[in-house]
Amino acid sequence: MRFAYRVATGIAGVALLAGTAACGGDDKEESSKGASENEGGGGGEQTVQALQAAAENTADVRSARFEGEMNAPEAAGGQMTLEGVMSWDPTLTMEMTTSGGELASTPGAPDEVAVRWIDNVMYMHMGPEFGAEMDGREWLSMDLDAVAEIAGEAGDPAMADAMTMGLESTNQNPAQQMGLLLNSPGIEEVGEESLDGVETRHYAGNVTVEDAVAGDQGGVTELLTEDEVEQLVAAMEQQGIESYDIDVWIDENDMPVQVRQSYDTVEGPVEYEVRYSDFDTDVAVEAPPADGVLDFMELLADMGAEL
Repeated sequence: MRFAYRVATGIAGVALLAGTAACGGDDKEESSKGASENEGGGGGEQTVQALQAAAENTADVRSARFEGEMNAPEAAGGQMTLEGVMSWDPTLTMEMTTSGGELASTPGAPDEVAVRWIDNVMYMHMGPEFGAEMDGREWLSMDLDAVAEIAGEAGDPAMADAMTMGLESTNQNPAQQMGLLLNSPGIEEVGEESLDGVETRHYAGNVTVEDAVAGDQGGVTELLTEDEVEQLVAAMEQQGIESYDIDVWIDENDMPVQVRQSYDTVEGPVEYEVRYSDFDTDVAVEAPPADGVLDFMELLADMGAEL
């Protein structure tokens, strides 16, 4: 059980980290409305206009290639790397490879794990050693909605949050991440930087819980629905997150090529960085053959364990 639990929760953290860029609204008209109203940013009119342009351009994007890293306390997933492709039209679909974190310290687990995400069900290829113990089923599936629901019904919201790694708080596509940054009262342009040969402009800011719900600034509250904003704030409060430090690098086409967020949680500090490329790339992900998949909840039941 410890093998499956440690690997599954570790990969859940990585996959949900990748989901940072992948969910949420898609209304370009609303994002434009928010941009036109946000003339009071702390970084000056040119800085705000640059981020508004990037938010508007990105509002029509529906997929991207990504790679990233996360540094977090072991209880929140540890140090992990990931790369793959994702689509968020209309819901998250993703295929990626990840390594590190809980996975790296779990005996018998592969060095790298292939992950597929379809309809909020995550499939993880655990390799032949896992399959040998599970009647040849090398894939482990986790229905994140079901896991969170069961944990919630058990009266353990902390477990539910840990298993979903605060999915509500990462419900943002790249345009919404910039909308969140636009709600920073102290947003500023750091300067021009070259990232892997790409010339970019670097912007930074800090967003508090109060900033995130400041509708008069026209940032995240114009790019997320009212319910999503409430979920964002509730998740921030539950995880002990008082504010986010957000950095965005924008290329000459007004597209975000890198986003970095850092924040403190009840488990400790978390920092992740995601790089985007090949926007609107084709993403076609299929679930593994059913006879090769073991459901995580079934595994727990077979072992006489409960979540």
